[in-house]
Amino acid sequence: MTGHGVAVVIGGYGAVGRVVATTLARDSANEVVVAGRDLARAEALARTGPAGLTPRRLDLDDPRGLDGLLADAAVVVMCVEHRNEAVARACLDRGVAVVDISASADVLAGIERLDATAKRTGTAAVLSVGLAPGLTNVLARRCTERLPSATSVDVTILLGTAGDHGPDSVRWTVAGLTAPPDRTRRPGRARVDLPGFGVRTAYPFPFSDQYTLTRTLGVPVTTRLCFDSGAMTATLFGLRAAGAFRLADRLGGARLLTGASSRLRLGGDRFVVHASATDEGGRQVWSAVTGRQEGHATGVVAAEIAIGLMGRRYPPGVHHIDQIVDAGEFLKTIRRHDLTVHEQPVAVADRAGDRPDPGHVRRM
Repeated sequence: MTGHGVAVVIGGYGAVGRVVATTLARDSANEVVVAGRDLARAEALARTGPAGLTPRRLDLDDPRGLDGLLADAAVVVMCVEHRNEAVARACLDRGVAVVDISASADVLAGIERLDATAKRTGTAAVLSVGLAPGLTNVLARRCTERLPSATSVDVTILLGTAGDHGPDSVRWTVAGLTAPPDRTRRPGRARVDLPGFGVRTAYPFPFSDQYTLTRTLGVPVTTRLCFDSGAMTATLFGLRAAGAFRLADRLGGARLLTGASSRLRLGGDRFVVHASATDEGGRQVWSAVTGRQEGHATGVVAAEIAIGLMGRRYPPGVHHIDQIVDAGEFLKTIRRHDLTVHEQPVAVADRAGDRPDPGHVRRM
């Protein structure tokens, strides 16, 4: 059951935004506005999508356009990285709820600073919504609830190289490869047994989850990345270790890297999001979600949170997803969107063998 008002999806015709918009149009009784600079693309989605989609042109650099959209809005779902903090501030000042799918730590930090504004107007904003961050946060929370004695959490993401990556996602991944290593984080590769893929080597990667989850869960969190193509994983992280990506970035090659990454189609479209919690006694639990098309998963997670906000299920303030949803119930909810949840009970980690027990993480 949803509340009154319009759901506005900014960037609603992009790889993720179109999933958010069409899911909301099907699953809620609210009008859904597909907003963005390209009116023709918004109109095309409104013609071919489910009933209830309304196209609107929106230039975020013109605050007057946003003001007009917010007059009847109940929630705004931000599916682009452009003026995110300013958009969130405008929404919260007017009592309009916000969902932001950004994966950049600086963007999330800017919106976090609006917590007092949200509480003053009795409105909620939800961050870390999508695949990573998003499902990663929910899975990590689920693992620490199942193992309250946990002293560390490991998060692993396997991405399909032929998935439905939007341009922001590709740019963000390239930025992660070109970024200098974070010497303050727990180092090292890990061997992880991932549902549907078997044992893979995953490498530390600066997902924003490792910072927010370390704070919200109260234990050290390390995030790692690999791809469905083992050869591609080894090549990319070998080049990163050699400093090739940082050199290319200094020489102005980041745009070329982004373009090349957008065209890579070496694997499939399946992904795995995996979290494990370990305690000092070596006990470990893990939970994972598998599916196809990362953009689809990000979109349906954002849509479910938007529906919750329109139904006023979440308290005022700025929250990360793991702070406001019941992890177990949320994982049950997303199963209806063609996502599969995997879990294993508490077990003792195999510290000696080369192959970890199913689903377990072995740091290297």
